[in-house]
Amino acid sequence: MRPLVSRKAGVIQWMILGLVGSAVCLASPAMAACTEEGEDNCIDWEKGVAYAVGTGAPAPWLKDPGQKNISARRAAKLDAARNLLELIKGTQVSSSTTLENRMASSDSVRVSVEGRLQNLRVVGKEKYFSDGTIQVRVAASLREVVPADALMDNTPPAAWKDPSRVKGDVDTSQTYTGLVIDARGLELIPAMSPRVVDPSGQEVYSAAFVTREYAVNQGVVGYAKKLEKATASERVKGNPLVIKAKASTGQTRTDLVLEAADADALRRLAQTQNFMRECRVIFLLD
Repeated sequence: MRPLVSRKAGVIQWMILGLVGSAVCLASPAMAACTEEGEDNCIDWEKGVAYAVGTGAPAPWLKDPGQKNISARRAAKLDAARNLLELIKGTQVSSSTTLENRMASSDSVRVSVEGRLQNLRVVGKEKYFSDGTIQVRVAASLREVVPADALMDNTPPAAWKDPSRVKGDVDTSQTYTGLVIDARGLELIPAMSPRVVDPSGQEVYSAAFVTREYAVNQGVVGYAKKLEKATASERVKGNPLVIKAKASTGQTRTDLVLEAADADALRRLAQTQNFMRECRVIFLLD
């Protein structure tokens, strides 16, 4: 439904970014099609980019066609920003926490997220309607919008058990450039800060194990749909270790469970190699 903008409401709309947006059509949490030319509000988890559509009506008190056009475009961008905020607020940071939860519990996170939505990139073609209404589509990188404080878990991980006796197929004598975990067929839900655990639930990889700088620059994990694309990614390319996850877990199925031998092998590798500390990790999804 196209918005009806009064003079007073319009001025307020253009001066501040409200927290309550118009209805948002969330994309499937799986790797659904999400492109610059689409119309749905959605997240491309492979690229780590969120998209949202906004519609704006021209200010009724303006007479000049050019000024009316500018006012409608500005209103559309702000509507899109509100929709984008509602979209990313609903995403999982971890299996038990959404970004909305983190924003509610931390004023600094809330202010940071809202502030980063002020200058969104317009993508695709603008749509013009006979009544002067304009529709735009905006995009934002999740890494740029979501602050590190929302991703990082301040709870230190439990001490790892002794990984000195590793059995399994992982060659721990090699030097790896990254890690690809095959989660196909496990109904894994993408998240911004997921965990990898062993069969007992003890963490093998999470935000608690990474260097903050790398989490900020590229996120805790990446996502891909094809193994060839994952292994060729700049994030892990060279000699990535590829292992198969045993199951997905967590309240919203955002975390992965590894076989015990694979978990122990990763712990041993982490003692001498940096690929996990540097967030060189990709989850492979259907």
